[in-house]
Amino acid sequence: MKEKRLGNRHPVISFAYGEWERLKEAFAGKSGSEHTGEVWIGTWEELLSCKPELAGKIHPEDSRYSDDYVMIEWEGSLMLAGKSERAALYAVYRYAQEEWGAHWIYPGEATVIVPDLNRCNKRGEVYSPRMERRGFVFETVNDAAYMKLMIDWLVKNGINELFFTFSLWDQIGGEIASSIVERGISITLGGHSLKFFLDNEREIPYSEAEHPYTSKRQVDFQSSDWQRLLITKVISYCKHVPNLHRLSLWPEDVATGDAEGFLGAYVQFTEMLRDELLAADVNVEVEHIVYNAGLSWSMLERAGSDTSHSVNTLLAYWGRDYSYGYEDSPHKSDARARRALLDWDEALHRSGRKLTIFEYYSDHFMLSSLFPFIPRRIAEDMSYYESLRVHGIVNLVVPNLDKVADYPWKWAHQFNSYVFCRALWDDDIERIMDDYYQYYAPEERRAIRSLYEELERLLPQLSMWNIPLFPARAVDPEKAIAATEEWRERIVELLQDISGSVREQLRQPEIKEGSMPYRFGQHIVERADDLCRRWMKPGNEQPLG
Repeated sequence: MKEKRLGNRHPVISFAYGEWERLKEAFAGKSGSEHTGEVWIGTWEELLSCKPELAGKIHPEDSRYSDDYVMIEWEGSLMLAGKSERAALYAVYRYAQEEWGAHWIYPGEATVIVPDLNRCNKRGEVYSPRMERRGFVFETVNDAAYMKLMIDWLVKNGINELFFTFSLWDQIGGEIASSIVERGISITLGGHSLKFFLDNEREIPYSEAEHPYTSKRQVDFQSSDWQRLLITKVISYCKHVPNLHRLSLWPEDVATGDAEGFLGAYVQFTEMLRDELLAADVNVEVEHIVYNAGLSWSMLERAGSDTSHSVNTLLAYWGRDYSYGYEDSPHKSDARARRALLDWDEALHRSGRKLTIFEYYSDHFMLSSLFPFIPRRIAEDMSYYESLRVHGIVNLVVPNLDKVADYPWKWAHQFNSYVFCRALWDDDIERIMDDYYQYYAPEERRAIRSLYEELERLLPQLSMWNIPLFPARAVDPEKAIAATEEWRERIVELLQDISGSVREQLRQPEIKEGSMPYRFGQHIVERADDLCRRWMKPGNEQPLG
């Protein structure tokens, strides 16, 4: 097979050719058919420039997003063409999936072969994601080797953005930058990063609000002196970050004591940041967050204020019950969050700005070390958010912070992360699940699927306690000073149900002792039993420090 390299040698296109050659060699004679003619990889614009006769094969009017691509077979040649260079790389991976059955389930592991006997040949049709922005957020994962594996895996599964705090990027950015650049992935920097630039507290005026659950204080955005100092430092830093596409700097992760005017003053800060970046010829997007930090609704709800005309919006609702979707949740807090979401969505569509959703599907703090597998919730959420025509969605990865020895948090979050990636391109959750379970041996699949579906039924119910017990969770009995006796009984009953049901699942002989599914299930049983004992222990409440 000849690879004909027409057009420019953009680094992402060069990488795409390298991936094509690696995949072709890996699958030679193993699966599917091998294309023996010319292979061309590049952008639509380049393809039409060098092969204008293919103009009728590409239909830009069917394209929605910058990562759209087509695969064209014409006169013995194969054309893998993307609307962008990164999209052409996605086309390489999609061809490997369709022709050779290649799927990438867990990072750093062997490619899983999933023969697709009912594959629909879409040659010439536009492949398009469901949203433009599709990202993962890393705040504290200071592990460059793991991040390199994740970068490779995320791109193979169609993700186009990596979001880091400034602190994390400063620690590992130099080691992972080349892996990001050669794949054309966009970088967002920000998060709760104000102190990264202003670590001397005398430089920042704080609000006077006191919060019994944390020593953090909220920044006073009404004062502008420190803002110019910070912006100067931000601009200087950003000039040296490759592939930087967006800044998303947030307030401190604590409720504001000055509800009136806080959100508007913060948004004005982000607008000033954008203006100064443009003046310094640093061409990146800026967004502000709306987020119920410390359960502060005034930091999430628009409350009739105007939307910005120059910066975009990231919406994060903390405390959701993942047993339910937004439209069927019985909880007043979820209903209130949905109203806020719809209000922002409508207002931003009117103003022409973009709305991105921030989700917690891979967050071991929000979801705890009794970590729920929620594939159907994720798939249903994607359909709901798509119906709102949001610009995108990002998913937070947080390591396990509970004191649990030998807990495989990287493995545990990967199921939800895989479904999240796939659901951003495919609305068929059953097909996604069928592909996922090919990871396991045929004789194991039924039993492991039964175990995971039981985890999906039971474990999301624990998330309903995040708001009633705040700042404690169902895994923090000693800190749950708000818990009533009735709540304790309900939590214990759920934990006992979890322990008994999962223990019964693990009796299936097909789930081999020592395997990751068995180890995870055993962890759930032991953790649930331990929490039961602690919830039932009299006088276990301790003041929050």
